[in-house]
Amino acid sequence: MKPDPACPVCSGKGFILDPDPMKPAVACGCASAAADAGSELGIPERYATATFENFWEWWKDRHPRESILLSLGKAQELLAHPAGREFLGSDISSKLDHIVSKCGAQSADRNEKTTDTTWKTIRPAQAPSGFQPFQAWAQKDRANTDFWWIDGPTGSGRSSLAAAALRAWCLRTGKPGLFISVRTFSQELKDTYYDVRSFQNQGFQSERDRMAPLLDAPCLVLDDLDRLDTDIRVARALAQLLDFRYAALRPTLITASRWAESLENDDSYALGRLNDPSLLRRLGQSHRVLLQPTLDRLLSHL
Repeated sequence: MKPDPACPVCSGKGFILDPDPMKPAVACGCASAAADAGSELGIPERYATATFENFWEWWKDRHPRESILLSLGKAQELLAHPAGREFLGSDISSKLDHIVSKCGAQSADRNEKTTDTTWKTIRPAQAPSGFQPFQAWAQKDRANTDFWWIDGPTGSGRSSLAAAALRAWCLRTGKPGLFISVRTFSQELKDTYYDVRSFQNQGFQSERDRMAPLLDAPCLVLDDLDRLDTDIRVARALAQLLDFRYAALRPTLITASRWAESLENDDSYALGRLNDPSLLRRLGQSHRVLLQPTLDRLLSHL
């Protein structure tokens, strides 16, 4: 188990040194404590110690400074010429201007070759789109919302970020939360419909029994919503869950490989088969966190 990087006792090292150099170091309890807290929330062991801080360190390694500097140089070059701005269009130009300004270009000559010392910070360009308001919501009670939608390709950190946000929200509010794998939960629901001889549902739980913890959770993570089973009864149950949580003003964090609106016309997307425009509209209005560097996302439109 990994130590807690925010632990005030060991400073994230995972061990404690004794003032007496003849005595051995002892393991800090922060790792097991973090794992225990994660298990109470239903967070899988793989993400048990996830925090915004270690997610950001991982993200910086995955999207290194050198590649972000190249993107900033490209954006600066496009913005330096009227023809480039015309090619970009007013909307993209405005957004690129905003990022370049926030990064703080220190050279007045935009045609000068970009170097490591040209920028005060690269974080606005490097961070995932929507990351800052998401972190502020979880840690500081800002950007009040019903649904958060975290999307990105496999390996982009969706589940880790959702687990970090859930833990931060629970720590701030003092309320419990719940992390659910949609694929696993789909099978549990199907057990209530079909299980007669396999004894998978040994407690003889009904659909209502299965749904109750998700309905009641003050904050809920639905991990991999796009892997929801295609059984129409499972889809209806999840739709009812989302309707209930929306009406009850209970935040729901959703992860998926694609954005909500891009899934609507996918025949394999179970919620899309319900022909429920109201539900799809609400999901399409989710606050979005796209796990791609913000600047790269804007440049990808070119």
